[in-house]
Amino acid sequence: MFCYKLLGLLALCSLRVSASVTVRKTKKGPTGYEVDFKYTNTTADRVLIGGGLQAFSDQFHTTIDRRAWYDPHDYQPGDFYVSYGTQPEGYKWPYEMTNEGDGVWTYTTPLPSGIYSYAYLVNCDFAPNCTIATGQLVIDPDLPPFMNVQGDQVASSFQVPYDARFQGTDDISANFDYALPAPHGCRGTVKSVNYTSPGSIHPAPDVHHFALYLPAEYGTVEGKKYPLLYLSHGAWGNGNDWENLARMSSIMDNLIAGGHIEPTVVVMPSFYNLDDSLPRFIYGNTSTDDPLPTSVQIRENYQKYLFPWVEENIENVCDEPACRAFAGLSWGGRLTYEMYVNATDFFDYYGMFSPATMGISYVDNTTLADNPGLAKKGLFVAYGLYDSVFEAGRDLQAALDAVDIQFLTRISPFGGHYWNTWQDELWWFGVKALWKPMPFTAQTGRARR
Repeated sequence: MFCYKLLGLLALCSLRVSASVTVRKTKKGPTGYEVDFKYTNTTADRVLIGGGLQAFSDQFHTTIDRRAWYDPHDYQPGDFYVSYGTQPEGYKWPYEMTNEGDGVWTYTTPLPSGIYSYAYLVNCDFAPNCTIATGQLVIDPDLPPFMNVQGDQVASSFQVPYDARFQGTDDISANFDYALPAPHGCRGTVKSVNYTSPGSIHPAPDVHHFALYLPAEYGTVEGKKYPLLYLSHGAWGNGNDWENLARMSSIMDNLIAGGHIEPTVVVMPSFYNLDDSLPRFIYGNTSTDDPLPTSVQIRENYQKYLFPWVEENIENVCDEPACRAFAGLSWGGRLTYEMYVNATDFFDYYGMFSPATMGISYVDNTTLADNPGLAKKGLFVAYGLYDSVFEAGRDLQAALDAVDIQFLTRISPFGGHYWNTWQDELWWFGVKALWKPMPFTAQTGRARR
């Protein structure tokens, strides 16, 4: 039996806490896979499991504002996850773990293809009040997330493969196996990098952070320079999100291994805490109501500190617009649009994933006359069919159409404003748009491989 185990070697012995997650191939419905959670905490009286483990919906009961709530045990092919909606009375979530005795807590559930985040809520009666600060939200001690500084992430994650026999449907393909690990020789690396950024207040004074992906080939070909993609998180996130919640390294590995893109270096910066002009942002804590830095502020800071630092300190990366790209999700998609209109000549490719461009002035004939380079870029605009920024995405596309700027688009058929949508958009950005010949035309992305 295929068994994909995510087990750590060390527990937090002083707290008598340990955990494991096992993804099992069952060869039976409803999904062909089950996930076993085991959490040992001898001081706990009650344990819930929450985070990205939630109910599913389907295309027949989902709108921008409304959704169904199907328990994973009731999964049917074509069901998908969206992150909004009012939890119906009587639906119990987060899910209750079973006390097996001796401090051992268990929970088993079927799940379809995808990446799932989760955390344990210990002695918690009301989930919104149970946080790292209260000591009731516990990250899996044996499967810690990728992060630069302790506390920069508040959930662990794992991945479930696709089984067409139980998950396949003619209507919607929710197959996320492109985010499974690539063959061993094709796997790149991800690491944390601190860089000098005067005014930054996290992770240290005048020091800021980004996550860095290096393709498997990096450093093996003497003198070769690699194209460079900047990939931004969204509101209330940081540069670790793309790896923790989307497995971007595996997506990039598989894009490269499949011949869709050439080996590419990816920088994933963090746009909070660049200076002290706003309250300090603390990931996953009560600071979620803090104001966002404007896309203008972020762009100016990156141009002043991040971009020069990367060019000077990351070896063998491209220093020409033709092999530089910027992409991002949600507020990071808004930032991508800001880069497009105000740092036009620095990048040739732009990926706007679920762009939160509400309330901005879009490109028009006057803008284009003042900046003709806007019509010579490789643009990709994508959002979900059930995305909260659906209208903003449509408005952006309409503005580009009105001035005859060519772009590629993707509407994720299962997509809300969540990570399954952004995984899908990153994958198709790579397959269809990134580093493809310009100018974009009706034939872009259609070449037979």
